[in-house]
Amino acid sequence: MLQPNHVPSGEPEINVGIILPEDNAETIRLTFPKEIVYELHLGKIRRSIPVASTLTVLYREDTFSIKGLDTEYGAAELRIAPVQSTKGLKGQSGVRVGPVVAGRGFHWQKMIDVFLPDTLWFRSYAGKMTLINQMPLEHYVMCVATSEMGAACPEALIESQTIAARSWILANVEQKHNHMMMDVCNDDCCQRYQGTSFLTDQSARGAMQTGGQVVMYQNTICDARYSKSCGGMMESFDAIWDGPALPYLQVKPDTDQASEIFEMDLSKEESFRKWIESVPPAFCSPHVIPEKELIKYLGSVDEEGAYFRWETEISQDELAENLQRHAGITVQSIEALKPLKRAGSGRITRLEIIYKGASGERTGHILDSEYQIRQILSAGFLYSSAIAIEKHPAKDGQSSFRLKGGGWGHGVGYCQIGALGMSLKGFSSEAILKHYFPGSNLIKLY
Repeated sequence: MLQPNHVPSGEPEINVGIILPEDNAETIRLTFPKEIVYELHLGKIRRSIPVASTLTVLYREDTFSIKGLDTEYGAAELRIAPVQSTKGLKGQSGVRVGPVVAGRGFHWQKMIDVFLPDTLWFRSYAGKMTLINQMPLEHYVMCVATSEMGAACPEALIESQTIAARSWILANVEQKHNHMMMDVCNDDCCQRYQGTSFLTDQSARGAMQTGGQVVMYQNTICDARYSKSCGGMMESFDAIWDGPALPYLQVKPDTDQASEIFEMDLSKEESFRKWIESVPPAFCSPHVIPEKELIKYLGSVDEEGAYFRWETEISQDELAENLQRHAGITVQSIEALKPLKRAGSGRITRLEIIYKGASGERTGHILDSEYQIRQILSAGFLYSSAIAIEKHPAKDGQSSFRLKGGGWGHGVGYCQIGALGMSLKGFSSEAILKHYFPGSNLIKLY
């Protein structure tokens, strides 16, 4: 596993969580390739797995069993590994594993099959099944670029996305899952990883051409955050997460053009409302990439739709249900949603919900993070907290709230659709990274 605050001189091995305890998985199907021989490691047992076979892993009462061989095996954990390690990867190589969760906890959540290279490690955690994909780091980042964005993206996008992904994981700041022996998970909580399912020659080449390269600020690997679309204005690190401001993650227009609209103070309500009604010529805007063309560039889990500017509505019932589920608050009705603080990109980071409680008393509940706001103000997970809020008149006796928003995600650092726009306009991967991580330098570690 990765060590915090360590700059490696060689390629490390990493553990990627594919199945987490909250997935409540009990049965997983494995289909093995024709061209690679795998071996089952179950305690002291070593057993070759027939090529092109399909096996089922079952989990019951802290014990894994595997069906499909002539003998059924059971143990507290098991590993499945290729007999010979592979240096290169091809699309849809490795073991087909499914079903696994994609978009865990977000509005686009679905169950998919994925092709996983290298070693599969099934182990129990807190009475639940987990699955870890163990692999060299370069295999991981090779797959991330076309899990996050589609294979049709230009080379500069693939290269810059790969370098950002490598930098983020090697910075190793969050360590959300290390208690489960995982460096990262497979989903948007960390970085989207779907194995070799969508790997192309282009994305493999992008990883090989940038092997070992990271963005660094002074002597530190950049915590290279990214989101799908900043909406035209990047956000600062400290507005979204706890911790000090980072000089390479700052409020900055997603453009190289001078314009008065990019100079507005979006932390002010009036300025933000003018901003959200506009379509400034940012790299991630429809001025550069018409949104009807976006779907061919996006990752397979993403949806076709509006990313730069969008509108949605949430009903009283949905808001009340979310407050009960996530905050344990019972309400009769919601009277107002009041932004208390906007960050530099206009994202709301503090919001008061004014409501009538179960006894009819008028009171307020404060959401004090961008994440909480996105969680409460959507039946799924709100695209962004860069929103203008309007209360609509009662429908069937109930009012609702109309949200006009910009961008998808937290907006900090690398804007994926903006980077796509830059690559389509001919910018190099290094120029893209310097735009989104100002003051950083591109360094080759190994």
